[in-house]
Amino acid sequence: MALAHNTDLIPPPPIQTRVYSILIAAGFLIVLSAFFIGIALATTASDVFESSKAVRDAAAAGSPLLADQSDLASFPLWVQPFKFLGIAILITGVFTVFWGLLRSLREARGAAMVESIPVLLAQRSGETKGGE
Repeated sequence: MALAHNTDLIPPPPIQTRVYSILIAAGFLIVLSAFFIGIALATTASDVFESSKAVRDAAAAGSPLLADQSDLASFPLWVQPFKFLGIAILITGVFTVFWGLLRSLREARGAAMVESIPVLLAQRSGETKGGE
């Protein structure tokens, strides 16, 4: 005898299944943009350090060499927190995936118990007691 399954006991997917992809994509894009900013800073640093120390120290006001030096001094001040924010958002997205998975497993376990406990009790009550 096949038992009818209650499909209305299956819980809807949690909100985390819609949010985690946005968080992971945003975090990945922030980290990727920080990577490309780092590549641009590396080319700027190579331009600056091609010149000797005396030339760098004697750079006139408004020269491109002095502008590159100021970029090398100022960009890391905001790129590192920006990169940290991206990594934090990426990790938040990963934890949101696990949180949604645990939540849906817990709800599915409850639905399975609601469906199976009456069957188990019915089987147990049909058994003979005391080995008779």
